[in-house]
Amino acid sequence: MPFIICLISFIISSATIPSIILLANNNGAIALPGKRHIHTHPTPKFGGVAIALTVLLVSPFIFSIDRVIGSYLSSSALMLLLGIIDDVRGTNWKVKLVFSIVATSIIIFGAGIWVENLGNLFGFGEIHLGLWGIPVTLFAVFGVINAVNLIDGLNGLACGISSIAFLSFAVFASISGNSSVLYLSLANLGATLGFFRYNYPRARIFMGDSGSLFLGFSLAVMAILLTQGQGKINPMVPVVVLGIPIFDTLRVLIIRVKNKRHPFRADKTHLHHLMIRSGIPQGRVVRIIWILSSLMSFFAFVLFNFDSWLMLLVLCIVVASIGNFIENLRIIKLSATRKQLP
Repeated sequence: MPFIICLISFIISSATIPSIILLANNNGAIALPGKRHIHTHPTPKFGGVAIALTVLLVSPFIFSIDRVIGSYLSSSALMLLLGIIDDVRGTNWKVKLVFSIVATSIIIFGAGIWVENLGNLFGFGEIHLGLWGIPVTLFAVFGVINAVNLIDGLNGLACGISSIAFLSFAVFASISGNSSVLYLSLANLGATLGFFRYNYPRARIFMGDSGSLFLGFSLAVMAILLTQGQGKINPMVPVVVLGIPIFDTLRVLIIRVKNKRHPFRADKTHLHHLMIRSGIPQGRVVRIIWILSSLMSFFAFVLFNFDSWLMLLVLCIVVASIGNFIENLRIIKLSATRKQLP
């Protein structure tokens, strides 16, 4: 049954992409080359519509629609709507924040689940937030949405990272007996892989914000259901699995604030931008970040039975190592620039 769900989602998503490309072209949802963009040709960006519609259409056939599933489907449809508006007309971060709060509130009050337990995060016993977990959940979901949205800068990058995360969540859900997360993760995985074949290595279509917002929200919801719902998994597991996009987003936001720039104004300071500027080919950059994401999932599987504080310690060590890697990229770039000078 799980394999069939993934396969059917893959087939539906893949089969709808040609129609979505035509739809994007007819509605002006086109990503044009520019200062912030690496691609060189106008490319349709409605790929996320195929991913989201596949999940929304498949889910009623694999679930009885209870309050949890119903809340997810309605709130994720809202994020899809936001993404479509953004792909066609563009929106600012304030609009995205409002939509995120509304969608997350549907999960919190509709499904009755939020981030209430942080686990034994500091070694002094489990941390229970109670109702304080509601604002924490709103912040966390918006953070994950932005993390996926901001890392969507190269062909197959966000798609690959999301696929690795959905596969990891599906395995953890199977271990914990959480059928809802298992089936939803596999539906999202199949739909994302169906889009992937049109997005990598040469992109015939981008996922656009319709994809990155939907996938980011879905990953955040899966993480909450996995750690706070039935058959709870260590709350640090999703943080480690999504460690690369979360780290990259936090690093970029800190740099922007430190340099007195708007924290939500796009630039080229992300990990993949730095790697490209250091001379690493785009395809290799994507594969390196996929490998890093896979390693994070591997660490999560090795450590998920341990306390949260140990997973947090490992995450900090890995993040520090990646930070050192980024600093070395800067040094390599400076060295190469000096050699080119007369």
